[in-house]
Amino acid sequence: MIKIKTPATTSNLSVGFDTVGIALNIYNVFSFKEHKKNVVKGFKSSFSVNSNLVLKAYIAFALKYLEEKEIKNVEITLEENNIPVSRGLGSSASCILSGILAANEINKLHKSLDECVNFACELEGHSDNVFACAYGFLNASCKSGDKYIHKVYEVSNSLNFYLMIPPQEGQTKELRNILPKKIDFTDAIYNLSRIIFLPDAFKKGDFKLLKNILKDELHEKYRYPYIPLYNEIKQLSTREDIIVSISGSGTSVLLISDLETIEIPEILRNVFKLIKVDISEGTKIEVIE
Repeated sequence: MIKIKTPATTSNLSVGFDTVGIALNIYNVFSFKEHKKNVVKGFKSSFSVNSNLVLKAYIAFALKYLEEKEIKNVEITLEENNIPVSRGLGSSASCILSGILAANEINKLHKSLDECVNFACELEGHSDNVFACAYGFLNASCKSGDKYIHKVYEVSNSLNFYLMIPPQEGQTKELRNILPKKIDFTDAIYNLSRIIFLPDAFKKGDFKLLKNILKDELHEKYRYPYIPLYNEIKQLSTREDIIVSISGSGTSVLLISDLETIEIPEILRNVFKLIKVDISEGTKIEVIE
């Protein structure tokens, strides 16, 4: 049996639209073992065998290297389900990466982690989520030809991370479609001039610098209206002790502070679940004989 533990991720990181993600210590845990037929357990009924993202990824990766008849059937069990679905916290990256890594182990494909992650990026479509999920910490990524380049960066312990998670799900495809097809030249320069400072600021825990650079012009202004109580959240961003960023495409919100504890207005507490999170070291695979 194989057990795979994958972390949640917060991506885009304001100016790091589609390029930067951070792994957080909220985990899904999946177990995989050979079976006479494909079976899924512990999932909601809407994620049955025919629609299960973990199983689809498992089969897709195996088919890249094997004939269909050679692929080993598998029983997939969702042991722990802690990453909220459709909240901008990388639940799909967690599922897809788990399925691919399991296919690699169970079918003895002997592919490297980078090969698995590259394939996961093609399936999932968001390398900022997938690389952070796989390797942990702060990850930057881009595509070069048919492969991805990525780099892991340290994150200072002096920074504190919080998530505001609402009950409402977001729809990534819809929230992608609302973005303009063309962007203003000045908006591009605005983001580019800030993202260059981002890795060093996170490594050093330079909250003051992060407060100045984590201000986006490419995607957040279009997505805020789809976040619950977005006017109150934008008001929260004016505070000197908090940095506010939409997590992924929403509907969750990432808060960064140099304070060990923070308070948010009651109107937000009534809608959002506020939790403190730490940085994750990435995906863990355990082979149990």
